Amino acid sequence: MAKNGKGLNKAVTGIATVAVTALLASGVTYLAVKGGNSEDTNLITLKGDTITVSDFYNDVKTTSSAQQSMLTLVLTRVFEQQYGDKVSDKDVTDAYNTTAASYGDSFSEALASAGLTSDSYKQQIRTTKLVEYAVEQAAKKELTTENYKSAYETYNPDTTALVIKLSDEETANSVLESVKADGADFEKIATEKTTDTDKKVKYTFDSADTDLPSDVMSAAFSQDKDGISDVISVLDSSTYTYSYYIVKTTEKTEKDSDWKTYKKRLKKILMAKYQSDSNFQNTVIAKALEKSNVKVKDDAFASILSQYASTDSTASSSSSTTSTSSTTEESTESSSAE
Repeated sequence: MAKNGKGLNKAVTGIATVAVTALLASGVTYLAVKGGNSEDTNLITLKGDTITVSDFYNDVKTTSSAQQSMLTLVLTRVFEQQYGDKVSDKDVTDAYNTTAASYGDSFSEALASAGLTSDSYKQQIRTTKLVEYAVEQAAKKELTTENYKSAYETYNPDTTALVIKLSDEETANSVLESVKADGADFEKIATEKTTDTDKKVKYTFDSADTDLPSDVMSAAFSQDKDGISDVISVLDSSTYTYSYYIVKTTEKTEKDSDWKTYKKRLKKILMAKYQSDSNFQNTVIAKALEKSNVKVKDDAFASILSQYASTDSTASSSSSTTSTSSTTEESTESSSAE
């Protein structure tokens, strides 16, 4: 994890710009405290002039930060209303402590750099978890026989491979020549050359595993036993740096003809697929907004929900059709069979 403010925001999907949220709310808070009810209430006075609640609101409401902050307020209210009892304080605290531990002594600095406080960061975590819960519940409804069978078509069962991880392409190309030389001991070279932190070189995995990059696993699946891949470059999305891999497939398992043999693994694949699909997530959010009858009353914020309003209707239609034409595995088979 990148140890900076940008990394911290990314860790919780960057939902809120807390400072502007507080500023937008400050006028309302001021009125509540003072018992006032007018947009002309003064926030700031200066010689010959004043800055009212209305002045401030109209000045900041069209900024990108204010737009994002208003979206955050809406999502927080909607998902608290519908799923608030599904995320506990302990869930939030545990996630907060995990991130804090990963930053160590620099955590406070990282929070400040991201424009966050402990409380506002915890609120980000909570809102994120509420949305994740809603998406997870929607994804479970997609666990139909049809979708299981579709996932089975591209599923690869347990495969064992030796994997060399390297930090630069030139070295990777050199190592590739070495392991492809006649009589070369791939495993010995892998152990000596890999830059993996744990010096691990032997892996057994199937399509549902996530310990290795997907491109690396795909290479192992696609080649025959004892086949050696070319250099595979993989971009780390958190550090924006490349790593380079060489893979030798050492053992392959024959695929069973009955998809139910792999049901647990197929379920993991399907859940991951829907939970990482931004279009699917937007569909879930759109339905939650509709359920709460969210209406934008100020034209300045007219576009903040557009990404949800324009959700692919075909996807919704398809999901509905699948639900009615295909038996949902979660409801027709006992949990022990899963």
